[in-house]
Amino acid sequence: MTLGKAAVGVVYAGGGTYNIGFNDGDETQFDACNLQELLECWIEFCAENGFQTNSVDYVERA
Repeated sequence: MTLGKAAVGVVYAGGGTYNIGFNDGDETQFDACNLQELLECWIEFCAENGFQTNSVDYVERA
């Protein structure tokens, strides 16, 4: 699924550290102030590593 869909009810303004599970078993972590910043980090990460941006399994606050 997309990050935006997975982040509903999890990502809030004000900042935090978020774990993103993707590709059925991989995980990465980002610090972000809001959903927009988290999306920017995710898109850049996917572009650098050749992942699809719609490969998100879950988002959780660390």
